[in-house]
Amino acid sequence: MTPNNKVPQTYCLRCGTCCKKGGPALHHEDRVLFDQGLLSWAQVYTLRRGEMVRDLDDRLVPLDQEIIKIKGRDRAWTCLFYEDAHKKCRIYPSRPVECAALKCWDPRPLREAMKRPYLKRLDLLGRNSPLAQVVRAHEGRCSYQAIEGVVKHLESPDACKAANHILELVSYDDFVRSFVIKRLNMDSGATDFLFGRALRVTIRTFGLQVKQEGDTLFLAPRPSHRLDLPRSGRQAGKTSQRGTKTGH
Repeated sequence: MTPNNKVPQTYCLRCGTCCKKGGPALHHEDRVLFDQGLLSWAQVYTLRRGEMVRDLDDRLVPLDQEIIKIKGRDRAWTCLFYEDAHKKCRIYPSRPVECAALKCWDPRPLREAMKRPYLKRLDLLGRNSPLAQVVRAHEGRCSYQAIEGVVKHLESPDACKAANHILELVSYDDFVRSFVIKRLNMDSGATDFLFGRALRVTIRTFGLQVKQEGDTLFLAPRPSHRLDLPRSGRQAGKTSQRGTKTGH
């Protein structure tokens, strides 16, 4: 027994906290979820290399590799498959690797799971498919490394040119998404998987925001409040020292 008769937690309380902090990142073993039809491209999104995220320790860091994650719902990070009413996961028997490893009372299994190779877009698209070529072209032009280089010039004599370049990239990103939806009759939600989160959104991590008046885009400083950023993987909730054991 612990002080004050508190029993250390060793089981899931089904509080839902971890599911409400965001869906899991997907690993190679999770590809079967797409093969079985349990996951579709419209239900996941890509965090691209160099994109700013929050890690397990809530630090703001740039990703060193591409990651695919299950989307949130209700305009929040709550995992798409979490059911509030019953406090359960709709795909629990086939849950992803990170979900199976997560124990809020012991972070070690999750940290080990996160070392496994991540699933990539080209793993699902096929490296030589036409869509893979479109994804490569978009990444080559709109990589976060390239954007960071342009942003640095906003403090130089070429600031106006740099701002126009950034707006050109935002417009190109908008165009590619619209083109794929219309040309291939694709679910609009799948573009978050193919091209990552829209540059109109992620440009905020550079201290900027895109505004629009009519057909004209322009850059403005972003308000200084804390950014609500995705996490690099599953995030455990706080453990409880007492409670009644429940099934999952």
